[in-house]
Parts: sequence; C-alpha cells; structure tokens
Amino acid sequence: MNKKLNIFLGVLGIGVIAIFGVITFGLYLMDGEDRYGDLVYFNQKVKDGDIIFRCEYSGELGQTINFNEFGIIEKSWGNVYVWDNQNTIKQDLYDWAGKGNGERVRVFRIKKSDFDINKAELKNGTYNYLMNSDKLQFVTENY
Repeated sequence: MNKKLNIFLGVLGIGVIAIFGVITFGLYLMDGEDRYGDLVYFNQKVKDGDIIFRCEYSGELGQTINFNEFGIIEKSWGNVYVWDNQNTIKQDLYDWAGKGNGERVRVFRIKKSDFDINKAELKNGTYNYLMNSDKLQFVTENY
C-alpha cells in the first residue's frame, strides 16, 4: 500500500507542476501582447541600429502621413527600446510610439554605409524624404 501511495503522490506532483508550468508560459506570452499591443511582432522583425520614424498627425484616411520624429532601435533582453534622435533618452518601444499619433511608426534599416542619420534634417517639417531614398530599406510598419 505504501508503494502505491508514493506512485500516486509522485504522479499527482508531476501533474500539478506541469499545469503550473503551462499556466506560467501562457501568462508570459500574454505579457508581450498586453505590453506592446499591435507592436508585439516588432521584436521579431527589428534589429539593433534600425531607424524608427513616428508621425505626429495622420489626418483622415488617404491623407499624407508626416513622420516628424525618429529614433534608433536597441534590443535588450527580449525587449525593444528606442533612443531618441539626440541619443539622450532610452524608452520602451510602446512608450515611445504611444507619444505619436496612434502608434503609427515605420522602421527602416540602413542599406548604405555612407548614410549618417545624425545629419538628417527636417524638410517641410518631415523626414518622409528619407523613407524614399535608396539608402534605407523598409522593415516594417504599424498602422
């Protein structure tokens, strides 16, 4: 009788641990979705050094979107951070994107080594001209 009780308690213990593990893993996956919302898949697509542009106002559907701020992406410990364009403040991607208009952002990767983002200037109040250049490669966007 003692042997059967030990086997039963062992199987029960393994079952409880397995259920606890599945619940913990599910909560971990939900944390990313809850934290980043629509931006949850950016972690898989972006790399360190990518340039992210944020729009100030998008207007109605079909109007031109003016991207007037940019930052540099840094990935650390599974999270995505953005350094502002002066390289002084590091913020979580969600916080940085949320300061724009509806988290509308576009991410680009530098294609040509002679490109220096620190020399980029606003033209007509936007950085849209950079997105059309041959020096940047489109990575992803959030709309």
